[in-house]
Amino acid sequence: MIRKTLLLILTVLTLQSCKLGASGTWKNENIDKDKKEQIKNLNDKLFKAITSNDVAGVKALMSDKLLEKGAADLDKLINQVSASFKSESYRILDEYNVRNSTAGIGNTLPSGISGDNDYVIKYKALNEEMYVSLLLPTGLDNELLITAIYGNYGDKWKINILQFGQYSLFKKIAPDYYKLAKESYSKSHLIDAVNYVGLSKQCLRPAGDFFQYQKEKVINEFYDKVMKEVNSKFAFPLTLDSVDTKPKIFRVFPEMINEGFFPMVYYLSDINLKDTGALKIENAKVKKEVERLFTGIDKDKKFVFYWVFNEMPDGKKDVESYGFIDERTE
Repeated sequence: MIRKTLLLILTVLTLQSCKLGASGTWKNENIDKDKKEQIKNLNDKLFKAITSNDVAGVKALMSDKLLEKGAADLDKLINQVSASFKSESYRILDEYNVRNSTAGIGNTLPSGISGDNDYVIKYKALNEEMYVSLLLPTGLDNELLITAIYGNYGDKWKINILQFGQYSLFKKIAPDYYKLAKESYSKSHLIDAVNYVGLSKQCLRPAGDFFQYQKEKVINEFYDKVMKEVNSKFAFPLTLDSVDTKPKIFRVFPEMINEGFFPMVYYLSDINLKDTGALKIENAKVKKEVERLFTGIDKDKKFVFYWVFNEMPDGKKDVESYGFIDERTE
């Protein structure tokens, strides 16, 4: 079962309605080199502190206001994040230097307007000068975005906003999975479309309300559309009446393994899990029905997984199951 990466949020401010309030904004290579180097040194310290679970090191980079709001949960937060990735370096997704006419106004920073992957960063600026760093640990298939928004406190920069969230899954970001979902839907592969747009949603807000893809509204609308369609077409638990043992499918979702995501089918059976011979005979019939009902679920997939249960899992206790792996050779 997919273990959703925990979206970890640590902020000093409640997001307000932001308007373009910057008197000057510089991005990436257009940022002053000395300023970039100052922030790079701080980002290096931040990354090292996070990966080594050095809470004191992270606190040393935070503003007093952020410490007031988030210090109580910081130990647990950094412990969770440091355990979620093992990387020795990071890359810059984007960085922005903003000079405001006054403090306390909203900044809106679009990476672009019409590109598939374009996004907007929105936040309230505590300082007249701000610096946004979007960091991605290198060498990982499932990338966690580190968003550090610094404020200039005269003689030093301090972090006002620090967030961690799922940026990619197997190097695909939210718009990538949306495209796959649209392609699947165009082929009438409804279950694939649901699974892909579900993965898109997992990566849709890698910095909470401070990060929004330009296509977020479109992705959410498509998600609602396909969910409504699948719910109207299939009523779970779905009894397979054409199978003599009448198994009931109660969940279909993308299972993550080292090689990627593959369909997983959960179903209930009255056959004792110890009777593996009978389970195998039943599973062969279940597979045929699954392929008939859920068009495309077996297409272009290396694996389709089937997990059979004698009782419905309730999330409160361990429930035994027996698994089958349908490896596709074509």
